[in-house]
Amino acid sequence: MTGVPTIVCPECSGLTHTVLRCECVSGGDQLIVDGAGYADEPYRDCRLCRGDGSVLRPCLWCGRTGVRRAELVVSVVNVDTGSVASQRIRPGRITVERGPDGVWAMPLRPVVDRLAGQVGAVDVAGLPAVGPDPDGTLVWLPRSWAPELPAAERHRIEAEALARGDHSPWRVLLGRSVPPAAPPDPGRHLGELCRVANLLHVDLVVEARDQHGRVVWDVRYELPGGTVPVDPHLYEVDLPSAVAATTVVTATARLGETGLTAPAYTVRSSLGMLPAPTVVDLAELERWLRVDLAGSPGAQVIWRNGRWWHTRLCEGDPIEELYEWDTGQVVRYVTPRLLRVTEPPDPTWWGAPIRGHECPDCRPGDRLRRCDCRVRGTDPDPDCPRCCGAGFAPGQGACPTCGDSRRIHSALTVTVTDLTRATHHLWQPTVELSTAGGRVAGEAAVRVGCHPDGTPILQLREHYRAAGLADRFGVRPEHLIRLDQPGGHPLGQDLLEGTLTGPDPDTAPGPDSQAPRPGPDSQTPDPGGDDPARRYVTRAARGVPGARLLVLARPPAAPPTVELIRLAVGLHLAVTVVACDHRRDADDPNRLHGVRWRVDVTSTASDLDLRRPWWPSVEAAVADRFAHLGPTLRDTLPTSAHQPLPAPTTVDPVGVQDPTSALRRLARRHAGQVVAARLDGTGCRFWHADTTGPRALTDRCP
Repeated sequence: MTGVPTIVCPECSGLTHTVLRCECVSGGDQLIVDGAGYADEPYRDCRLCRGDGSVLRPCLWCGRTGVRRAELVVSVVNVDTGSVASQRIRPGRITVERGPDGVWAMPLRPVVDRLAGQVGAVDVAGLPAVGPDPDGTLVWLPRSWAPELPAAERHRIEAEALARGDHSPWRVLLGRSVPPAAPPDPGRHLGELCRVANLLHVDLVVEARDQHGRVVWDVRYELPGGTVPVDPHLYEVDLPSAVAATTVVTATARLGETGLTAPAYTVRSSLGMLPAPTVVDLAELERWLRVDLAGSPGAQVIWRNGRWWHTRLCEGDPIEELYEWDTGQVVRYVTPRLLRVTEPPDPTWWGAPIRGHECPDCRPGDRLRRCDCRVRGTDPDPDCPRCCGAGFAPGQGACPTCGDSRRIHSALTVTVTDLTRATHHLWQPTVELSTAGGRVAGEAAVRVGCHPDGTPILQLREHYRAAGLADRFGVRPEHLIRLDQPGGHPLGQDLLEGTLTGPDPDTAPGPDSQAPRPGPDSQTPDPGGDDPARRYVTRAARGVPGARLLVLARPPAAPPTVELIRLAVGLHLAVTVVACDHRRDADDPNRLHGVRWRVDVTSTASDLDLRRPWWPSVEAAVADRFAHLGPTLRDTLPTSAHQPLPAPTTVDPVGVQDPTSALRRLARRHAGQVVAARLDGTGCRFWHADTTGPRALTDRCP
């Protein structure tokens, strides 16, 4: 192989550092700046440039080496066989076409088609979320490039163009041996989304917005009374594309944004199933939206109570946000807020309103949070350096007490579904009146362990343990996934087992105690008071939209483990499946339970990583690794520009086996210790995390 073509980094001219315009110049010479403007004037009191307007930064493009690799690699993988074909793109080996705007470029599709034919792959697509579009452009050439130029000059320009494309130097695309089943008709798919909306007792919203003169479409689930998001999740240019790109998981991913301040109601689980259309007429739906969109910033049709309701969107009071820059300036962003002109009638599935009170530990409209000096409800410290005695100080992230919902809910509705049926469970602590003084007695809890500092861990009765809900749907507890969080995270161990940290029930004040109980205006950091069930429910409802916890009872949607292994081995990489069986800690609520997993994709020369895994199931670990496969493959590339990029070619089908069953038995034998199976092109080897480091348990086997 010839040497790797390299050029002097065009960003830093080989000096390894670059002089950049300081961030402060965009805001100008003022303390409070408009985030949407650009002044092109340095800030005289800037903390970074001291008013100069320029800063010296290490060059990120070349990694402070001054040299860039002028090479790209395109690989197509048949995930059904593991066969791989690759092509190196170097100066002098570029076939270009001229676009309608006169710019020369190298299209990606001819390269993909040629490689896909070599491995027998069809329906080729990029990696999830970050993969290249097969119909896109591989590299754009500067306007100075022309086919009549001397070869040396053309190659120099091509090398610079390839170097500027090294933000994604290895373009990996996936295909299959046989084409997948045809996607469902968009009208039929939207009817299915309506059925699931009825099942979960949520709204299905189809929205059209005017974005700079272009209509964009979005489809999502919402809770009644929720807010209109600032930006649409999808930017599809037509309604059928927006419907086809929507799944139940993606449609519920923004519930935490739109429904955080939605009114909280119980769910009438006895309500019969509402009617849902088998096929929705998308053309008629689009006509409704376009009529309402005329002269408005947006329009919506909402599926609720078994029928469609349509409304216009109008502009409300803008949202103002302030952020501090590293320059010392405060940037002000003003975002327009959209409101519905009319609201559909209340949903028929609403039951009784869930009582609650305002969060005492944050302030609406700002970032002030309860200061740490007010721990356990004490008065503010007048000498506190964070709040100076005010009791509130600027905080980062969501409020730890209410999750920015601004409400402390007294009950929580847990909806569990496998998308064919659903059950609704109300977590609402029961109370009993005491004969002495009219005090309230809460539900009992059992002490099952303690933290290292001696703080007890309590467990509630079976009703509050989400693990028991998995049996009704024939799945394992680790397969219960939250639907209101992007990416779908498994339920925490505290929700599965009904545990919480709190005062010992044997030493806590009784129901007839004269100690004051925390009220709505209490400043205690735990709004549930001394009642374990109340504290457990208020914590479980923290940050949950509308006090509705939606749970999917299905294994994560991920390719089989053997498919990920076949893919990695075909790319000449290594896969490490890590497991740890925590059966010896089953009686200790302070430790992880069950079998925990992790899946790593690395280069074959990388060291073995036997840190303790954390995913509750191997399916969740594979789904996470597959979702982040693009950045993972980039991490396997050589950092030196003088080393060539990998260009794997695997002609024969890759034969691998799933090591999960054997690894589970090995983890059971070495309970409490980390075990792993590492697979690459030479075979499989099992490892054990000994006190002195990784220890091989088997020789390499085919």
